[in-house]
Amino acid sequence: MRAFIAIALPAEVREALGRLQQDLAASRADVKWVAPDHLHVTLKFLGEITDAQREGMETLLRRIAGQEEPFLLSAHTLGAFPSVTAPRVLWVGLADGRERVQRLAEAIERDGAALSFAKEDHPFAAHVTIGRVRASRHRQQLARCLTDTAWQPPAPWRVTSLTLYQSVLGSGGPRYTVLADVPLTGGISG
Repeated sequence: MRAFIAIALPAEVREALGRLQQDLAASRADVKWVAPDHLHVTLKFLGEITDAQREGMETLLRRIAGQEEPFLLSAHTLGAFPSVTAPRVLWVGLADGRERVQRLAEAIERDGAALSFAKEDHPFAAHVTIGRVRASRHRQQLARCLTDTAWQPPAPWRVTSLTLYQSVLGSGGPRYTVLADVPLTGGISG
């Protein structure tokens, strides 16, 4: 099964990002927009995994989540990889809570190596991917929209868990299924 680990976004945040996608779509650029109900903060893409690796990853996530308390996270900047003037991946960066997201991703990366998961070949960047540019058509208009759009980020939200998703690719786009939702319980005595 194809899988990844992420922080799920609440409905009001996904809706705000969906409105941002609509504003940017006015550029008429050839962009494959991420469906609003699929928007998330990826912590680690795992690729194809076995049932044993899934079980190992769930155990690892329980251990990491047991050391972290719930926290507030906020969206902030609008940007693109590799740059706003030559966009290929459109994203929204994170502000408050970004360091916590970074720490979680680093722990998953470090401890995942023991489960034979390949290390990422680029540094982790805390963001939400909102679209991928497919062709250069109207790219200049998109770049202009990226710099000119007056976007109001949604209110900060509380992150309470880490989610292990299965991703099934299909002609209508990917379909995500939650394999495990692991609560952040550090500092919470029961």
